[in-house]
Amino acid sequence: MQPIQTLRLAAVTLLLTAGVPLLPAPNFLLPAVAQTTPERKTEDGGKASQEANRLLNQGTQQYQTSQYQAALQSWEQALAIFQSIKDRNGEAAALTNLGIAYRSLSRFNQAIEYHQQALSIFQAVGNRNGEAAALNSLGIAYRSLSQYNKAIEFYQKALPIFRAVQDRNREATALTNLGGAYGYLAQHNKEIEYHQQALPIFRAVGNNNGEAMALMNLSAAYGSLSRYNKAIEYSQQALSIFRAVGDRNGEAIALINLGTAHADLSKYNKAIEYHQQALPIFQAVGDRNREASALMKLGSAYNSLSQYPKALEFYQQALPIFRAVGDLEGEGNLLHNMGLLLNKQKQPELAIIFYKQSVNVRETIREPLRTLSRELQESYAQSVSGTYRSLADLLLAQGRILEAQQVLELLKIQEIREFTREARTTTSMGIATTASEAKILKEHGSLIAFGQKVDACEQSRCDQLSQLNDQQQALTQQYNQTVSSFEKEIRQRKSVDDALFDPRNLSSKAKEIVESQPGTVLIYPFVLEDKIWLLWAAKGGIVKTVAVPVSRRQLGETVLKFRQALQDSSPTARPAIVTSGKQLYDWLIKPLESELKANKIQNLVFSLDRVTRYIPMSALFDGEKFLIENYAVSTVLSAELTDLRDRLPASNQTSILAMGASEFKDDPPLPNVPGELNAIIQQTQSSSKSNSGFSGSKFLNQSFDFRTLRDNLSKHKILHIATHGKFVAGRSEDSFLVLGTSEKLTIPEIKTLRNLSNIHLVVLSACETALGGDQDGIEISGLSSYFLNNGAKAVMASLWVVDDASTSVLMSEFYRRLASSTAEKPMTKAEALRQAQLSLIREGGNFARPYFWAPFTLIGNGL
Repeated sequence: MQPIQTLRLAAVTLLLTAGVPLLPAPNFLLPAVAQTTPERKTEDGGKASQEANRLLNQGTQQYQTSQYQAALQSWEQALAIFQSIKDRNGEAAALTNLGIAYRSLSRFNQAIEYHQQALSIFQAVGNRNGEAAALNSLGIAYRSLSQYNKAIEFYQKALPIFRAVQDRNREATALTNLGGAYGYLAQHNKEIEYHQQALPIFRAVGNNNGEAMALMNLSAAYGSLSRYNKAIEYSQQALSIFRAVGDRNGEAIALINLGTAHADLSKYNKAIEYHQQALPIFQAVGDRNREASALMKLGSAYNSLSQYPKALEFYQQALPIFRAVGDLEGEGNLLHNMGLLLNKQKQPELAIIFYKQSVNVRETIREPLRTLSRELQESYAQSVSGTYRSLADLLLAQGRILEAQQVLELLKIQEIREFTREARTTTSMGIATTASEAKILKEHGSLIAFGQKVDACEQSRCDQLSQLNDQQQALTQQYNQTVSSFEKEIRQRKSVDDALFDPRNLSSKAKEIVESQPGTVLIYPFVLEDKIWLLWAAKGGIVKTVAVPVSRRQLGETVLKFRQALQDSSPTARPAIVTSGKQLYDWLIKPLESELKANKIQNLVFSLDRVTRYIPMSALFDGEKFLIENYAVSTVLSAELTDLRDRLPASNQTSILAMGASEFKDDPPLPNVPGELNAIIQQTQSSSKSNSGFSGSKFLNQSFDFRTLRDNLSKHKILHIATHGKFVAGRSEDSFLVLGTSEKLTIPEIKTLRNLSNIHLVVLSACETALGGDQDGIEISGLSSYFLNNGAKAVMASLWVVDDASTSVLMSEFYRRLASSTAEKPMTKAEALRQAQLSLIREGGNFARPYFWAPFTLIGNGL
């Protein structure tokens, strides 16, 4: 395994097979110590200033040899003198260095307090270099607390100041720190770019320590990219420098990285040797954070050697340290590894407890990351998604279906939030634990804490050792009894609708969906590396699962073949559509088929996962018919984000805002759009009933502009937009619909629309308005997700470039069917779309091919 700074999706896969830990790279990025201050002119003041500066420099020397406590005392004495003689610059310098000392002792919140005090003074006196040093130090402290968004913010403020004052040494430090922060967000190529900018600067200014730090960071980054030999090469260069300059902490960091690289190469005994050399150094210099990382590394090396009790022992020593210093990333990784270890030991019930705790820690980290770019949020989300998937897989295998549903919902909500950067999704409360699980965690925490007490007594040879050993033995027995009782309790349960969770709370939204109309099921395909779990819920609290043995790669290849065949409008595409569509049907629908038929199910609602999001489910083929010929089909981004509080009123109470463009400056014309809008809305002098049965307002070409759209939303229940549109993968801010003025209606403008809560349905009769690019399906909702996030109940959008003529026919038929709804015989949006698609299929001819009717998908409230 590689010495990586954040969990990556690929890295998670390796971890699950090898059991090697994933932990933050050590904090080796130290800002240069603040400069000394000019001596005062008075004799007494001059002597005091000289003494303060002597203490400041003395502390620097002590710090550079990892004597952090001694440095702390020297800088505290210097601070008192600077304050007494009212030397503001000196006071800020001492405060900055005190913050650095506390940070090296893993007391990060205290470090932040000192750095903030220093920053205020430097800004007040106009010391730009000192200001940048304080900003840089704040970035390091926040990064140590896993608050990467704040870390990047402070580094980016510091860097231009260092450049402006031509402080090359600190410029390199800020570059290296930025690289480290991006490494934590799994952006390793960007990380290397920053470190490679810093390295020649450190060499040019003769900063050996900085050079070694940059080499170590490059080692970690290359390890993250599985280039282990290069990682070893950089670590060995750094180790030589650290030993030459007497930097004990740096030496230990290099040893840790060498050990990690050897573990990545499956040389576990060699890895243990390096980690055991590093551990006592971290303990001697008081670097608690890295001490915990070294313990976790040792635990994972022993785990890889199948020496599970020894591995667990090291993990248990590391956990309270990570918690004490506030290292959330380290804690989350360690809890994941403990879950992995317990699962390997055939203790899935205990493994679930620790996976849950790991997910909850990740939720804490992810919440503040919402201020970062979508790319960085998504990178981090993907890097930790393995824990969510491991937990859901284990819960499903244990038959704890409702809990698995909660994990899947949480993962979907987070994926959507990272993709859209919207605040409408609720703040995550994490994964709940049962009373029994909470008791296990409490007793486990007490046992670990007491173990630390015993260890401290052994180190100091205290007189109470025998008594403490007796107490520890009693606590261990109590914990083991609790675990045995818990495992027995879980295995004796015959149903998931018991004390594990209250289904009324856990699946209330799913319950709303399946009870919204008769004959409805909610289906979750959950894609793992080696299987697909199908989880489905029906009325009456029926929740079931089945595992389908197909690999993620095989599924992806089949979906690609299906999509390529569907997007071919020629008659020759049918054999490929039938073959790949049948295979996907056999994986995703056939395992449920007998129950669907036995219970007379008519409506399928999918909450899709990963590559299944690219599938137009209505076009799956059972060997004789398409899925849409047997069922009404719709999708939801997530059950929790679906608004089912009401349904579309009858046509006499529903008006349509129909807008479109047929002529463009830079895009090909859409000659069928005027006829499409006329079929939906026929205007005379005022709004009137149309052939579709709906009243409303119509705006074509030049009259279709942003202000007209914005000002008319509140008067209508349906918004129909017929024009060109495009979702730009990876750059949602560049995505757009084309207005009748040939201007672009962009995502930022869509976000400003405040009257969408009255809209029951947005129809995007445009090109590729649901599909956003190849990002594991997270972006599949594309433009439609922004309308949903602003309050619209449902969106109909397309998965590929649609045909102008067939789309107009399908839309006219959709509205005609929708208008037939009555109180006695309601017509849902999903059923109206089904009937419109069936009309194209049954009429035969060119439009009967899936290319013409299959791209449109209904997302959200299908009522």
